[in-house]
Amino acid sequence: MSVDAENNKKLVSNFIELTWNQGRFHLAKSLLGRDFTYYASMINDPMGIDAMEALIQQIRGCMEDFSISIEEIVVEGNLIVTQSTFSGTLIKPLMGFHPVDKMVALHAATFWKVRHGQIVEGNSLLDTGDLFQQVYRIVNPGKAIAF
Repeated sequence: MSVDAENNKKLVSNFIELTWNQGRFHLAKSLLGRDFTYYASMINDPMGIDAMEALIQQIRGCMEDFSISIEEIVVEGNLIVTQSTFSGTLIKPLMGFHPVDKMVALHAATFWKVRHGQIVEGNSLLDTGDLFQQVYRIVNPGKAIAF
C-alpha cells in the first residue's frame, strides 16, 4: 500500500474514532476540509460538520454503551470505503426505533473522499432493514416478521 493510501486510511480511522467513539469533535474538525459534506441514507439532507456532530451526539445519547467497530477498510487513491458496525443498547427512541433492553447492531458502508490530506465527503449507506428486524425480534419474541 502506498504512503498516501496508508495516510488516507489512518485519517478516516482517526476521524471515526474521534467523532463516533469519543465525541471529540474539537479535535476531529482539524481532519476535515472546509467544504466537508456528510450524507446518510436515513437523513434527507446533506450535512456539514455541525449537523453531523448534532446527529452523532443524538445517536450517542440514545444508545448506551455505543461504539463503532471498523470491520474493513478499502483504499483506492483518494476514495476510502469503510465497512463498520454501530452497536449499543437503544435506551431512548431514535429515528422511529423504540428503546429495547438488548444490544443492537447497525451495519454500514461509508464512502469517504480525501483531498489534500483532509476528508471532504462521507456517504453512509445504513442497513436499517436488518436493524428493524433486530428490534422487532426483541419487542415481539417468537413472532414472524411479515413484509
